[in-house]
Amino acid sequence: MQQPDLNACNDVVVIGAGIVGLSVALQLQLDGFKVTVIDHSPAMEGCSAGNAGYLSQANIFPPATPDLLLKLPKLLLDKEGPLVIKPSYFGKMIPWSMRAVSALKPGPYAKTVDAMASLITRSQACIAELASKAEANHLLTQEGGLIAFRTESAFATRQKAIPAWRDHGVDVTTLSREEALALEPALTPQLVGAIQFAHSGRCSDPQGLGLLYARQLERGGARFIRDKVLSIKQSENADWTLITPSQKLSTSKVVLCAGHASDQLLAGYGYRKALVSERGYHLMLPSSGIQLTRPVVFGEPYFAATPMLHGLRLAGTAEFCSASAPPNTQRSHMLGSLAQKYLPGLNIEGAKPWMGVRPSLPDGLPAIGQVERGNGFFYAFGHGHNGLMTSAITAKCVSELIRRQETSIDLSPFDLKRFG
Repeated sequence: MQQPDLNACNDVVVIGAGIVGLSVALQLQLDGFKVTVIDHSPAMEGCSAGNAGYLSQANIFPPATPDLLLKLPKLLLDKEGPLVIKPSYFGKMIPWSMRAVSALKPGPYAKTVDAMASLITRSQACIAELASKAEANHLLTQEGGLIAFRTESAFATRQKAIPAWRDHGVDVTTLSREEALALEPALTPQLVGAIQFAHSGRCSDPQGLGLLYARQLERGGARFIRDKVLSIKQSENADWTLITPSQKLSTSKVVLCAGHASDQLLAGYGYRKALVSERGYHLMLPSSGIQLTRPVVFGEPYFAATPMLHGLRLAGTAEFCSASAPPNTQRSHMLGSLAQKYLPGLNIEGAKPWMGVRPSLPDGLPAIGQVERGNGFFYAFGHGHNGLMTSAITAKCVSELIRRQETSIDLSPFDLKRFG
């Protein structure tokens, strides 16, 4: 095995070339570090590529909410529901689910919302700033976003969250049917109302955004390595060695941003495994036949329609199963038929299904911090549904952490120690 010593030419190795890893790498480069990015796949070929593209101010709540427990049996029995747990994955889900239920208790849940809000409410400004360094701002817009409802009960239930949104600085208002249709005439007149988030935005090409980050990194001298990291070892001189099938890489600082593969690379560092594979699906409609000017979330079942550079993207659902299991493309096509209830003129011909594996932690918060047992080993993964949204603020905090500066937000709620 070759063993290149990167200490002389590279300050940091970032493991993972998804949107979080590329954001971290670019921010570090901008802050004066020499960066190497290593991933077994090309940049932006994983889960980040299929992100819904909705930069939602609404996402201060984790995906699992206290009222979800009451709905869980119905959701799991609904073939067109937003949640699937494969029987073969039950064993891995049991400890994860126990932690998730514990996180839904009033005290921990309130702290989770506070922590997520600290990320979400700073996210768009950070994305805009980072994107500007990669000549990518043309992919970002801010027309706001809607949650649209077809029943009074669902509309009323969701409005209960408005005080919490406002308490955390989110600009949110309710709209009548007429007001919602005035903003988005393509929506069905059977709407009962909508909730508007005036300062939400979108990215019209999440994969393109990440590729522009990669281009800027290369322009700045970053090195990209296509290889799979099998393990991370600390050497006697306190540097780090990344072991791959073909080589060993030595470096003084490592940032782990490997998505759902991150858990296995932390083996031996004293953390309990808490990450599971939550697969998400989207359906890309190149000729939708309708026009939306902003992202619209359908209140029941809960998934989004986002105008993209190359069509309309329908994205959502959660499928807990092995990351390597064959994709169930019916989960993608289901989104098309469900969306037609909200968008009666929607054309789904030529639709292209997609599946990606989200890294999901039990409380819905990402893991951002430093490995206790090793100076120079940092991590940023487990962003779940909010990888794109929180990528740049995560990158900013990781860079601050590495530079031993005060971080922009309190990172203690995101430390992996919370799982024991």
